[in-house]
Amino acid sequence: MAAIRGRELYQVLFYGVIFVVAAVGALAYWGVREIRRDAAVVAVENSARGLSGAVTVLLDAVLSTNEEIGEGLLDSLEPEVLRREFRKVFERHQNVAAVMISDGQGLRYLLTRRYGGVVEGVPDTLHTELDWSQFKDARDKGAPFKGWSVDLPEVDRALAEEFAHLEPGQVNWRSSNRFHGVGEAWVTASALEDTKAGERLMLSFAFPVDALLSRLGGAERGGAERIFLYLGNGKAMPVVGVGEGVATGVADAAVKGGELADPVLAGAVKRVAAADPTGPEKPFSYQVDGEVWWAWAMPLTVFGDTLSLGVAVPRKNVLSALTSDTFLQGGAVLLIVIAFGVLVVLQRNRGRIEAMGRRREAAVTAEEIKSLLLEGEGGRLEFKQTLRFNLKSGKNGKEIEHACLKTVSAFLNSEGGTLLVGVADDGTVTGFGEDNFESDDRALLHFNNLVDRHIGTEFSRYIDSAVIDVDGVKVLRIHCIPARAPAILDAAKGEEFYVRSGPASRALTFRQFREWLEKHQ
Repeated sequence: MAAIRGRELYQVLFYGVIFVVAAVGALAYWGVREIRRDAAVVAVENSARGLSGAVTVLLDAVLSTNEEIGEGLLDSLEPEVLRREFRKVFERHQNVAAVMISDGQGLRYLLTRRYGGVVEGVPDTLHTELDWSQFKDARDKGAPFKGWSVDLPEVDRALAEEFAHLEPGQVNWRSSNRFHGVGEAWVTASALEDTKAGERLMLSFAFPVDALLSRLGGAERGGAERIFLYLGNGKAMPVVGVGEGVATGVADAAVKGGELADPVLAGAVKRVAAADPTGPEKPFSYQVDGEVWWAWAMPLTVFGDTLSLGVAVPRKNVLSALTSDTFLQGGAVLLIVIAFGVLVVLQRNRGRIEAMGRRREAAVTAEEIKSLLLEGEGGRLEFKQTLRFNLKSGKNGKEIEHACLKTVSAFLNSEGGTLLVGVADDGTVTGFGEDNFESDDRALLHFNNLVDRHIGTEFSRYIDSAVIDVDGVKVLRIHCIPARAPAILDAAKGEEFYVRSGPASRALTFRQFREWLEKHQ
């Protein structure tokens, strides 16, 4: 893998900060969003299940049947016996409007509270229609009743299907107004019962839907601000609270979602209806006038799609301090401020950061030296033929050492660079043999001593030197990175300050040095 060099390091850090902040922001946003979603789902489900407790109150007529009217209830299916026993249910449970007995073939018996007494329906021998009788009181012998016409085959089909799906111990709620045809919106609760003779029958108790709506209207709502009964046919009934008026149980009270005056309920019912026949399995979200709502229609039926208890909860009711819009906005602002601060620090230290990357730019092989030679001298590359030997005078000279140190200090005060000793101005590799060092280590030691004495020991960490063999010829490679402090050269004539200006090292005046210092603080 190629090393990150120079400006590349700064770019990696700069865009890396942006990426990390964006990633953290995205993760935080999606994380909070998931927390919101989970909190909303839990709140909606808990609200619906809590409200269903109000529904179970009406199950007393089913769950306590044996205790209320005796264990011999279904030992005899004679209409006289059933009528007498179920009258007791009507007396003790004023919300019970009707009772039906059925089996796998359909309806066996029906008794409903009607006209100050009861009306009894018994299938004829061919099971094509019901024979109706009306009884005003317990002493009444009964009289034929012709007020209703019921599609008995349809009733048989619905009850037989329900019987086939129920398991012992289960209670199934359904909206019964679609097949009983008595003009009221009813709901039924059905459960299986075994007779002493070993026959399994299904008891179905019917309640006017306004009884259920009244119970729900006075129940503890939790976080729900809207409640409705969904009847499984695209229609729903709103549930109003105590003091808001009690909804009626007539069929006209059940309307399509688009006909509901409350836009929150309308939106929820439309979504539920669109998911028929089974309805949404999980709570869902939707918007009304810019506000987010969560809703769910919890099935009250063991099977099918006939009756569901719906709730709608505004998102504001389930938000915590850590999931509120204010928290998200504050977190976003904080991330932006942090990112801005980090980017400012990076920008102010751009030179140093790029220098850190350039530490790895130092050529370490002959091939890398040859690549540098092809570039030619420039702002970050200079050639010197010797380190201390003056080729013109034929002896070592301080002026040669000063020329090398001048280049090194200029690199330290600028963007860094590389000095190659043992290379002519035209890029020809000559080696620095004229310097006549005993060994490569001696050459390096001599150069390091020059730096310590004339520039400062503290600057040695910004300089990397090495002797590299290039096709049998030794080259002293001196690589510099920008120093954090000004590198002042202690020369024979006094202190000097150099910077790179193109391919040359230029001395600054005191005023120019002060301006340089102000820019680099």
